[in-house]
Amino acid sequence: MRFKVFSRVWATYQRHLSTNPWRTQTLTTAVLFVVSDTLTQQLVEKRRWNHDGRRTLRMGVMGIIVGPIQRTWFLTLERFIPPTSKIQIVKKLIVDQTIYGPFIIFFFYSLSGILAGKELREVKLLLQERYIKTMLTGYKIWPLVQAVNFSVVPLQHRANFVQLVSLCWNMYLSWMANKSIGSDEELQTRPELVPSQQAKNI
Repeated sequence: MRFKVFSRVWATYQRHLSTNPWRTQTLTTAVLFVVSDTLTQQLVEKRRWNHDGRRTLRMGVMGIIVGPIQRTWFLTLERFIPPTSKIQIVKKLIVDQTIYGPFIIFFFYSLSGILAGKELREVKLLLQERYIKTMLTGYKIWPLVQAVNFSVVPLQHRANFVQLVSLCWNMYLSWMANKSIGSDEELQTRPELVPSQQAKNI
């Protein structure tokens, strides 16, 4: 019974994906962003009844913005680097990890800060503290994921495949983007942040 329900839901989703790919993938991305932040707040930060609804809403808005960007990127890659051979797939992977990866992390942190009402200097500090660290973490995950994505997953499902894998990745990004700037862990490794943090608290 459950399998039949799932099959019907999946068939309906597939139909919408074929007839309205941009809208469907955008809404899918938004939903997955919302789920990621909800899981982060409840399972990682253990907020329970103190859930920050505005933050989750911001993640949904970010999903609506990121969704079309991601689809455009995959379509562009497919057009200019078609997967006609293993060499082409490797080229596509290198381009993805050297251009899109760095860009989307920078864009995520910047947009997250702007939507949260942070000042430009706070967004800059956020990037200084966490951009490189996030990039290095991403390189432990995404090359393998994208290798599978480009070689096995059909084009129309690539953005959604990435977003499903991103469920955990976005939890990490949500946590990194929303924890306080100059957290205790970072202050231990970067003591130069202490004076600026103390000045802010005065």
